[in-house]
Amino acid sequence: MAEMEKLRTLPLLALKNSVLFPGLMMPLSVGRPASMAAVEAAVATEDKEIIIVAQRDPAVDAPGASDLFTIGTRAAIRKTARPKPDHLDVVVLGLERVVIVKVDDDKFLSARFTPLPAPDDSSRETEALTLAIVEMGSKFAGLIQPGAASPQQLARMFTSHEDPLRLAYMVASLMGLEGIKEQSLLEATTRLEALRLLHGWLDHELDVMELRNKITAEASGEMSREQKEYILRQQKKAIEQELGEKNPEQAEVESLREKLAAADLPEDVRKEAERELGRLEKLPASQPEHNVIRTWLEYVIELPWNKRSEDQLDLARARQVLDEDHFGISKVKERILEHLAVLKLNPEAKAPILCFVGAPGVGKTSLGQSIARALGRKFERMSLGGVHDEAELRGHRRTYIGALPGRLLQAMRRAGFANPVLMLDEVDKLGRDFRGDPASALLEVLDPEQNKTFRDNYLDLPFDLSKVMFVTTANTLDAIPAPLLDRMEILRLSGYSEEEKAQIARRYLIPRQ
Repeated sequence: MAEMEKLRTLPLLALKNSVLFPGLMMPLSVGRPASMAAVEAAVATEDKEIIIVAQRDPAVDAPGASDLFTIGTRAAIRKTARPKPDHLDVVVLGLERVVIVKVDDDKFLSARFTPLPAPDDSSRETEALTLAIVEMGSKFAGLIQPGAASPQQLARMFTSHEDPLRLAYMVASLMGLEGIKEQSLLEATTRLEALRLLHGWLDHELDVMELRNKITAEASGEMSREQKEYILRQQKKAIEQELGEKNPEQAEVESLREKLAAADLPEDVRKEAERELGRLEKLPASQPEHNVIRTWLEYVIELPWNKRSEDQLDLARARQVLDEDHFGISKVKERILEHLAVLKLNPEAKAPILCFVGAPGVGKTSLGQSIARALGRKFERMSLGGVHDEAELRGHRRTYIGALPGRLLQAMRRAGFANPVLMLDEVDKLGRDFRGDPASALLEVLDPEQNKTFRDNYLDLPFDLSKVMFVTTANTLDAIPAPLLDRMEILRLSGYSEEEKAQIARRYLIPRQ
């Protein structure tokens, strides 16, 4: 107890992420109320001394004795300033290492301590490590502040410190080490241990910095070349403007920008298109990617995302059109008219997919044209006979050379409206091989619940096919997969009798000739 009473007691300031070394000055920013009280108590004394010690865990906001390291630094407060009422700026000078024996917690932390003298060992290894650290420290300082001082000047500055331990502390403070490493250096029991620790850290840091500088130099060389190209392009553009000439590349981008602004696109599609247009603007025309993006943008702009034609749902006129174009097949005509009547009553109804099945030449394709004429819609026909590759329908990725959208979106582009009558001809003659199964791809296309967000591989944007009236044709049903067949309503067209053929010749063929 008597020994405890002999120990000196000073206010204690806990640091979260750093360590104060003896012989070095450090600026501190104090904001915690207990820490500010400790600083004010120290300033009120004659010597203005305080104990500086690091926290074991920086996340602790109100540290106690168990949260602090036992070895710290006795320091003198050289300068204080109060930029804000709840803030203190302090400059402290480390005086000596101390061992904290007891921590008291009242209004602020205070420490009872005993001095820990600096180790006084020396050997040839100590001298060799000191010289190596002078050389490596000079090199390190030159790398972090290039041009501030020559390596010779830095070496002279380091060798001015006769004490190797003081040199180690100075170099460590320049390195900005982690708090735990700085604390292990402060706690080193011998000079040799301290120098060995610092030598290992310096060696690692120099390797990292040299590699980083090499990468930075290579990147800046690449950047400077790109900047030079950019400056030359800007100068070329300015010269062309002065001469009244228009840069073809810029004119093309401006034209696309105007078309994009005028196009009626969904918001998510517009954002993606504007992003790609920004990329196009930065790319020189000589790069292959330039043409790929330009073609993609043209397709996006030309597709009828929200453009629809007005339906002419007049059943009397529809019956007249069907009778004008086809003789007989009254049951098929009645079913078509029923379908149009449902559309008239509920325009938002999910339309069944009509599938005309019959021998070649009975008028399956021309029935689709008549339906389009009766509705006042555009008609597009896709022949699926012999299609083996799924990409024919879904398109290819843009990464492939010569990539294009699938046949579906090409047909929509030709139609110019989002609600055409689209005939999928010869659906029973789809093939399948190692390139995929086109019939499986059609399942999504013909399902009104899924085709609202049909994604073509080329565009990779959701396109709404739900307003399209799909009509399919087939010669037989045997080759059509069952899941695809379930999505379609079968209408069979039988062959014509001799009398019907004579009427067709008299009413249609002879007048046409």
